[in-house]
Amino acid sequence: MRDIHNVRLRWVGCAAALVAVAGVTLHTAALPAQEPLTVDEVIARAAAYVEDFVEQLSTVVMEEDYRQTSYRNRGGNATRTRLVSEFLLMRVQGIGEWIGFRDVFEVNGRQIRDRQDRLATLFLGDATTALAQAQRIAQESARYNLGSTGRTFNVPTYALFFLHPSNTRRFRFEKAGEGCADENTAWDIRFEEIEYPTLTRGFEGISLPSHGRFCLDPMSGRVIETQLELYHPSAGVGRPATDAMATVRFALEPRLNLWVPLEMRERYSERIGGSTSSTARYRNYRQFSVTVNEGTGQGRIVPSGTEPPAEPNRPE
Repeated sequence: MRDIHNVRLRWVGCAAALVAVAGVTLHTAALPAQEPLTVDEVIARAAAYVEDFVEQLSTVVMEEDYRQTSYRNRGGNATRTRLVSEFLLMRVQGIGEWIGFRDVFEVNGRQIRDRQDRLATLFLGDATTALAQAQRIAQESARYNLGSTGRTFNVPTYALFFLHPSNTRRFRFEKAGEGCADENTAWDIRFEEIEYPTLTRGFEGISLPSHGRFCLDPMSGRVIETQLELYHPSAGVGRPATDAMATVRFALEPRLNLWVPLEMRERYSERIGGSTSSTARYRNYRQFSVTVNEGTGQGRIVPSGTEPPAEPNRPE
């Protein structure tokens, strides 16, 4: 009798195990197979990310430590300069989505003006007036750059413009692999500009087709790193043919909970031998908002929060 009872228990146990296995099998079989992501899908996610990112970064002013080294010819003596500036990304309706501006306040350790958040105060004015003032400030700052090459894309957010939803059609995108910028799951995506006139223009408005790569998180579309390359042909005396490249790394700024430019590296190589290399690092990120006095109607720029600025997470 006891043997029959033990056999029955074993049979019930086996039956339960079979039911459990069958249930797992049926449940697993019911799940739809997940299709692998395509490059177009990842670019669409990156475009949505960039659109939101620009909206948030347009209220952030950061400090830029910009160090440049220029060589007149191969093996020649180097000229160096260090510029400390404020950098602001400004949204401008009607002429594109955004423009980056820098306002130099220190040159080689010599202060040339007070640190007064001059760019941030442009939020208070008329958009047209603000743009004109910001362009004047940027032109003043550009005269401190070394080398013979005029620079139009030496702002850390420039390549993001290529990922804006209105511009992605202008480029051909191709997945080069996985694992970039020290992130194993990130996608390394190469791009090539195929539509004319190009977004970047050179001397007398000539088109300068660009190519390069984006390091993207495929799930969120987050931009981890950008690399932009282009070639400017010779444009007469004093404007030699030049190869240019700019690489920008982004990192999380925990106090703002926002990914921000961390470092920009540039190189301009003239075909006749001269070159300029630069490294810009970013810090002291301040998010601003506009407050309006109800009595006077006048506005002013105030920093969001009073905590001391924190350094972003830097890659090892």
